[in-house]
Amino acid sequence: MEDRVSILIYEKNTKLNLILKEQILKLSVYEVHSVVNQIKFLELLESASIDVLILNFNDLSPEVESAIEKSIMKNNFGFILGYYSKNYTHLSIEKIPIKILKKPFKIREFLRELDRLFTSKFLKTTEIFFMYHLKFLPYQRVLINEKTKQKQYLTEKENNLLFYFYNNKNIEIAKNDLLSEIWGVSKNVNTHTLETHIYRLKQKLQKIEPNLSFSLLNQNGLYAMHFEN
Repeated sequence: MEDRVSILIYEKNTKLNLILKEQILKLSVYEVHSVVNQIKFLELLESASIDVLILNFNDLSPEVESAIEKSIMKNNFGFILGYYSKNYTHLSIEKIPIKILKKPFKIREFLRELDRLFTSKFLKTTEIFFMYHLKFLPYQRVLINEKTKQKQYLTEKENNLLFYFYNNKNIEIAKNDLLSEIWGVSKNVNTHTLETHIYRLKQKLQKIEPNLSFSLLNQNGLYAMHFEN
């Protein structure tokens, strides 16, 4: 199983803090700490094992900025996803990936950027086992049957689909949401792209492991991935 990524949210607005936490927790790869208090944030930054910082840059005092910069120098976390609504002081950030959004932003946009940062930084060490011998390496875009030594390489979109379905297994997802998340296309676009990629993905899964209990159901335009380890 893959390691869970630890996230620390620092947002003083209690309502927004809760929204961000609830949305991120829907993705199974993340463990979330959220604080509205500067003292608590500094304590967690110093003591907890944190992979990702999510920050409202307008909440940052000089003391907080200094603590973050020191943590960066010590390699205490992997990347920062930040946002702002007015001018802010730029942190001295060179060693780690960072993405900054301007408010107002859509939650979907926020989660997409989080996923991109996560993918680029953490998937190198991610291993997902669908069965004890069937391994999925998202960063390398490959499925490996360790019993037969067979491999199936995935296209970028097939890889992103499989990883997205895995993180949302047993959750019904609308076709338009998948098109937006994976392809970034308008909800008004009428396309068979999704069905084509799902068909090819299922073929590759069946070819590398015929006994995999796996299905992608399409009922009333909704998709869900069900499988048993």
